[in-house]
Amino acid sequence: MILVAAIVSSLVSIPYYAITPGTAQSVIKLIGVPRAKLRRHKGEVLLVDVELTPLRAIEWPYFALNPNAQIIGSSDLLGPETAQQYDTEGVLDMADAQQAATVVALRQLGYAVRAIPQGALMYAFIPGSPAEHYLAVGEVITGVDRKPVTTAVALSLALARYRPGDSVAMHLLSYPARKRETVRVRLGAWRIKGKGRAATLVCPIYGQKSRYPLLHISPATGKRMPAVPCIGSFDAETSYRLSKLPFKVDLSNEGIIGPSAGLAFTLGLMQRLDPYDLTGGHKVAATGTMSVTGAVGPVGGVAQKTIAVRRSGAQIFLVPPAEYKTAKAHAGPKLKVYAVSSIAQALRILRSYGGKLPAKGPSR
Repeated sequence: MILVAAIVSSLVSIPYYAITPGTAQSVIKLIGVPRAKLRRHKGEVLLVDVELTPLRAIEWPYFALNPNAQIIGSSDLLGPETAQQYDTEGVLDMADAQQAATVVALRQLGYAVRAIPQGALMYAFIPGSPAEHYLAVGEVITGVDRKPVTTAVALSLALARYRPGDSVAMHLLSYPARKRETVRVRLGAWRIKGKGRAATLVCPIYGQKSRYPLLHISPATGKRMPAVPCIGSFDAETSYRLSKLPFKVDLSNEGIIGPSAGLAFTLGLMQRLDPYDLTGGHKVAATGTMSVTGAVGPVGGVAQKTIAVRRSGAQIFLVPPAEYKTAKAHAGPKLKVYAVSSIAQALRILRSYGGKLPAKGPSR
């Protein structure tokens, strides 16, 4: 009976994931630039990640007793999305992180590089919505009927001109091929599910009966409307394309997904290209999202990341402000933790440790 129970528990999946320390590896090996531009330094920048393991029943006791593991429910991690959608979003996040790191690092080194808005990225969908029915995660909406769309806000404003039930032509870039396509989408109507702080918005396909009341204030215009049209995409982001780069930059992820490598890639690319050692000869780990404006944003799994950084022997760990207390609590006596909200702040801290940074001269 024990043997049968063990076999069954080894096959049965349970709705939980385990987050455990991953690796803190040098980001340099993930960065490719022309040989003539390549610089070598004593110091290094580390990219840190975590291991995310879907649990089976037999694995629960092991991870529950592991002091370095965090067990999280599938619903808390995935929300209303499938595991496949979550993975696709992670790939998109990594691509955005690499793009932002490229533009910010090159700008810091004086190169004239622009991030040009090209549309609204379809990031996540509300279950049962028109977006889930007609569109796909990763597609970029570039126009609604004859109106161009270059940002996520522009998409909301464009949709505000219509009524629920209207059929609109959405011009898009497909994913992952990025081919131009046109899809007709019948708009739904925003409805309010729940009350108070627990209230959320849903966007059922038009014509379906619903017990949830209609939303009457348009998030896009602030005007009161009989019903507010929607497609049911939430967390939509602005998609960018970069202007022509001065030389080829290749950032590899080696299977790592998510947005948290943005800061590490930015610092690593600068270290790879500049004759000065911005780490001051130190081993510097970093985690945090990176925007095209140079802002550093929050990430997850910082407790486990800090353990991985501590094991790597790094002396400095740069984290977003929201994660500072968690990282500090797991850092131990030797690892110095600093909160940074921008690339400029990160560079000031490295300068205090002897990092030699380029003076931003005229654009090259």
